[in-house]
Amino acid sequence: MTQFNLNLNAAKPDDQGHYEFQNVFEFPDFIEMRPLLRAAVRTVAQEAFDQPVLPVKVERMTTSLEAKMERETRKYARQLGIYDNQKGERNELVRLFTHVLQIISRTDDITEELEDIIYAVNQTRLSLIGLPALVGTGDLYDEEADQELIVGTYYHYVTEQLVKPYLKEPIGAMVPTNVNGVGRHLVVKMTTYAYRDWDAYLMHEYDEQHVVKNEKGLGDSEYYDRLEAIELKYADHCYAEILADTYQDFVKVLVPNFVAQFEIMSTDLRPIIAQFPGVAIQLKAIISRRFCLDEAGYEHVMDAPLAAIKKKYDFYRQNFA
Repeated sequence: MTQFNLNLNAAKPDDQGHYEFQNVFEFPDFIEMRPLLRAAVRTVAQEAFDQPVLPVKVERMTTSLEAKMERETRKYARQLGIYDNQKGERNELVRLFTHVLQIISRTDDITEELEDIIYAVNQTRLSLIGLPALVGTGDLYDEEADQELIVGTYYHYVTEQLVKPYLKEPIGAMVPTNVNGVGRHLVVKMTTYAYRDWDAYLMHEYDEQHVVKNEKGLGDSEYYDRLEAIELKYADHCYAEILADTYQDFVKVLVPNFVAQFEIMSTDLRPIIAQFPGVAIQLKAIISRRFCLDEAGYEHVMDAPLAAIKKKYDFYRQNFA
């Protein structure tokens, strides 16, 4: 087993008192790291049981641990410090990261990909350990609590633009009392997308398709109806690409002219826009283009994908059923 220096580049405030929190979930190549991280978390879950259990129990614990790991880490990355009442929670999170590191390191076949994730996970661990103390009390993790869009950050800013047609008072803020029912549904949808594990989401789609494709006794028409219903159900995965492309467009505008780096879950856009109003014009134009906003400000992202799915299955039924 290879030994790593787990104290390398320990995090600490700079001369100006700024604390740089390195978050594995914000690393540019995290999408490539996620399968390795998830596999390690699954091993943590397996080792938590003293005796063999059903695979579904392991998967549930894996999902729970992974969500806790990411949500708590993002919270401390936003705070850039730790309140006294959070120290126990932070210490437990550090132990989880340490356990994940130990599992990832259980090999002598160290590839460049493995070195990258070891570095990213360890830097996050060290960032958590070195958090400066804050005065007062902070929120503790609640698995049952709804996740919310963080005011001023990327997802909140995009949602703020998309919800404008649904505001009761057009110049008012995006607060529940000023958003109509349809608009509140949109906010919930965007919040879901902000925290959704799109890889797992697509796996659910593949699993449902697999069941239909292997079900015996289906007539051609029913077969295509069932597959069409599944594709329509999961068609909103197109938002994953649109949100990612919009984020990259934001990066091109903001980095390095206005910020050194633009983190999707923690960079606050409000000070930038307040100081440079022209930036808001550019960002709103990006949102308008990417989300296919009409003249009234309503988005039409789903129009083309839904039409394409229906057209495809109409063709199948007409020609093969």
